[in-house]
This record gives sequence, structure tokens and C-alpha cells, in this order.
Amino acid sequence: MKKIIFGLAMAALVLGLTGCEDDTKEKAKRMTYDNKSRFTVAVIPLSVEYGGFMLPSGEKRTFKDVTSPDFRFEPADKVMESSESMERYVIFVDKPPEEKTE
Repeated sequence: MKKIIFGLAMAALVLGLTGCEDDTKEKAKRMTYDNKSRFTVAVIPLSVEYGGFMLPSGEKRTFKDVTSPDFRFEPADKVMESSESMERYVIFVDKPPEEKTE
């Protein structure tokens, strides 16, 4: 009886860990863009995994199965990536005004 219970416990543990692994792999390929600027941002991916898109102010967009996180964005003269951005979670913020030097 103990062998049966032990076997069932081990099977449940293995199945539980297998489920977690798939979720981790899925999260590793997720790409999120979060626009916290006051401008609409055009995101232009440098791969063909997904098409370019417009991201209005205050909106967020997530893609699954992205292997290449490389992209560019416009308007680069008014918007920048936040220092809180990570490789797969990009936060756009307003660029600070340029300081005038005399």
C-alpha cells in the first residue's frame, strides 16, 4: 500500500513540475510594450515574427512566441525607453526637455 501511495505522489510531483516548465518557456518568449508617454508610439520590429503597430498613450500590448526582441520606435525625438524597461518588457516614457546651454 505504501508503494502505491508513494508512486502516486511521485507521479503527481512530476506532472506538476512539467506543467510549470511549459509556463516558464511561454513567459520567456513573451514581449510586452507599455506606453506611459503622452504620445502615440509606432513600434517597428526588426524581425518578421509580428507586424509593426501603433501604441496609443496609456496602452499596453503583449505578443507570444517572440524569439527576437529587437525593434525600433518613433517618434524617437519625443519618446524614449524607461530605465525600468527590461529586454522583454519595454516601457516608453516622454523624453525630458533638452537643456539649453549658453
